[in-house]
Formats: sequence, structure tokens, C-alpha cells
Amino acid sequence: MRNKGMQMLRLKKNPPQIITGEWETIQEHIQNEFTGKTAATFVTMQHGICMGSYVQGEFIMPDSLPLEPLYLRSIRVFDDNNACYVWHSSMDAPGIFRMRVILDQEMNDTDEIMHAIEARQMLWGTALVKCPDDPAWYLLKEDRGIELLIHHSLLPGNVEVTTKNRLWLITHNYVDYNDMGQAGYVDCRFVKIRSEREGAKDD
Repeated sequence: MRNKGMQMLRLKKNPPQIITGEWETIQEHIQNEFTGKTAATFVTMQHGICMGSYVQGEFIMPDSLPLEPLYLRSIRVFDDNNACYVWHSSMDAPGIFRMRVILDQEMNDTDEIMHAIEARQMLWGTALVKCPDDPAWYLLKEDRGIELLIHHSLLPGNVEVTTKNRLWLITHNYVDYNDMGQAGYVDCRFVKIRSEREGAKDD
């Protein structure tokens, strides 16, 4: 039986693209990357965190946590094939952001290989409840007080979260080699959310 926690991927080697600029410039590049697509988002503000969606060039955010660049710490926009990671560095002037773009493509015989490990990270939360004041959003929470707002579009159909049936974040973790041939992780991106029983395995 193969454990579903990790699997090796063989991808075309695409060096990440790095972009620096004001929020309007960053927004334009995100829109170009996801034209005609719907993507997931992971937004970290100074006063809150949520997993929302990106639809037709617009960030879908809860009413209680509007997207305000002044208070934005980082944001990830991602789907099965592409990811943009935006962050503000303390080394940059106020209002300046950096963005890293990663594109996953299957390789062919002439492409240089990039190995990646597809892994799953358990999201803390043993109960999923609909927000009473914003029904498009759910609150993933547990007794220790951890809470995460998640837009309904990111959730698997008819999901029920319990202590045994959890939500998992699927990530791609990219591997490269140093001059001595030693392998190590050099980057990571978010891919999707899955619902699986803890410890489940594939045949």
C-alpha cells in the first residue's frame, strides 16, 4: 500500500519569475497569469488570515477582512498548474511588493527535469461551520482556539470535518541539488485543499 502523504513528480524545469513593484503592478501580473481562470488564495493580513478565491481578476474576501494592501503581509494565488506568491519585504520601501511566479508543466524528452515532492499538510481544525453573517464562508476551528476562514468554493463537495476526517493542504515542494550532488528543498507552492481521513492510504 502506498502512503498518500507524498509522491515524486517529474516536471519541466521552469525557473521562477521574480517581479517587484507597487500593488497595481503586482495585480496586473496576477491577472495576466490567471486570465480566464478561477484560482484559490491564501491571504495573510496584519489582522487576520483567510483562504479565498480569485475570480475574473477580483479577490473574493470575507466582509470582515477586506483586502487592503497597506495591511497585507503576503498572498498566494494558486491552481493546479500555476502559483503567484506575493510578499512585502522589510528591505523594500513602503508600498513595494515582491512576487514569485511558479509554473508546473509536464516534461517531455527534450526538457530539463525538475523533481518535486507532492505532499499534504493537515490544516488545524476539527469542525467546519458556516459563518452566520457571511454564508459564502466557513470557519475551520478547533478547541485550542485556532480558526481559519475558508471560502466555500475551495471546499470538497459535501465535506464533513471531524477529528478523523480532516482538511489537507496539498503542496508541491521543489528539489534541487548543490555542487556536491546533495538534494534539498528550494521552493514550495500551494496546490489545493483535499478532504481525507487521517492516516488514509492508497492501494
